[in-house]
Amino acid sequence: MRSISSRLLHGALAAGATAGLLATVTTAPAQAASGYDRCAWGKLCVFSEPLGRGDMLVVTGSMLRLGSWDNRISSFANYSDMPVCFNSEPDLDGNPERARATHYYSGQVSFDESSRPDLDNAVSSLDLDREADYFCGTEGRFPTYWWEFENKKRPAGQPAPAAFGDADGDGFGDLYARDKFGQLWTDHTYASKGRTRVVGGGWNAMTQLTRHGDYNGDAKEDLFARDRSGVLWFYPGRGDGTFGDRVKVGGGWNAMRDLAAAGDLTGDGRADLLAADSTGTLWTYPGDGHGTFGDRRKVGGGWKVMNELVGAGDMNSDQRSDLVARDTAGKLWFYPGTGRGTFGDRRLIGTGGWNGLTELAGVGDVTGDGRPDLLAHAPGEKALRVYPGTGAADGGLRAPRQYAQARSTHLVF
Repeated sequence: MRSISSRLLHGALAAGATAGLLATVTTAPAQAASGYDRCAWGKLCVFSEPLGRGDMLVVTGSMLRLGSWDNRISSFANYSDMPVCFNSEPDLDGNPERARATHYYSGQVSFDESSRPDLDNAVSSLDLDREADYFCGTEGRFPTYWWEFENKKRPAGQPAPAAFGDADGDGFGDLYARDKFGQLWTDHTYASKGRTRVVGGGWNAMTQLTRHGDYNGDAKEDLFARDRSGVLWFYPGRGDGTFGDRVKVGGGWNAMRDLAAAGDLTGDGRADLLAADSTGTLWTYPGDGHGTFGDRRKVGGGWKVMNELVGAGDMNSDQRSDLVARDTAGKLWFYPGTGRGTFGDRRLIGTGGWNGLTELAGVGDVTGDGRPDLLAHAPGEKALRVYPGTGAADGGLRAPRQYAQARSTHLVF
């Protein structure tokens, strides 16, 4: 019995020793991560030294400026599901005469050992985006016009209502575009005298942006913007693509699902605004010639089926402003204006597929034939299309043409 007890005691001591050894192993501090291992899966991390050494910054999105990391990135690990573009210039400059840029997908790179050693400690902005590879080293901050499309000057002597869409009065239709950073750009065709530039930042605070010519009687293109709190603001144009001090129109505009600056709908020579509320009622807000509006007038109900309203101008050549609307089935409709703030019988001008386009915009005549055209953003193609207006009684459109290159994150109007 004694020997059995000894063996049991010996076994117990051995088991206890083993347990203690195992406990020691499992509770020992893990070896600190070093190099690229410090970067978590699903993240982009940049490092101040080669091979993932030195200081580390976890990047959560595109950066126009790098702050204290300007010209400090020496290596990186991209474990995200998006490509990244590194640019030698701030603000993701797309001018190839200035900017040196390259893109990468997933992996680990030390610039000093890569095909781009010139970017070692020489990066001033970066783009982490699903389209970063496509736009890396080219202009992606604003739409760029296709060379194949010649944006022609509008005919001289057109009536004032036909001048909408021309931000600087040089006879060419212009674009405005808001980028993903909230910057608003005024964008001019190559033949224009205008200079493409940033109007300002902070425009992501706006939930709706719309324009259609002059609203305060000075013959310059103006802009309306609704902020997140539902306040509608009037931005008077300066005639160079920028705007003067904004004026508050009023609050409560979050009750409206869609807004469309639409030109003179009431026949009094002043530009008006259309608004569709959450119940599906469409309203005309008659302009007072000072950037604000008089008492609204009810157009009618049933507009909840429409998910896009476009003040496209005089599409049927009767000297009255018209409306184009897209329904939830992807069909496009033309509503001829009556000149009394209402519309005549609608006509189908697009049989389907229009829901594949993010926004539609009326920017006036961009083809130089004196007739207003329709602009459409095709994000899958990273492009803007122009649908030339025919000026026919049915308000129809011609086959589309590629007009400009644009990111899917741009809001173009």
